[in-house]
Amino acid sequence: MPWKKGSVTFDDGTTYPADLLVKDDGEVWNMKVYKDGNTVEEIDAQAFASKLNKNPEQVYPFTYKIEE
Repeated sequence: MPWKKGSVTFDDGTTYPADLLVKDDGEVWNMKVYKDGNTVEEIDAQAFASKLNKNPEQVYPFTYKIEE
């Protein structure tokens, strides 16, 4: 499964650059979201959202776009 460059748009409309781990069938299995040049890891919904200074309702559900 290759990592591909892309972006993630959260439910509140904000978009962040991301690396997306994509299966051969196009399904995304994992992602690395970048904010201020640093990786924000998704561990649990509350912790992930709080690292982005958001609450989970502003983040989930999210959409993504693969650029490669």
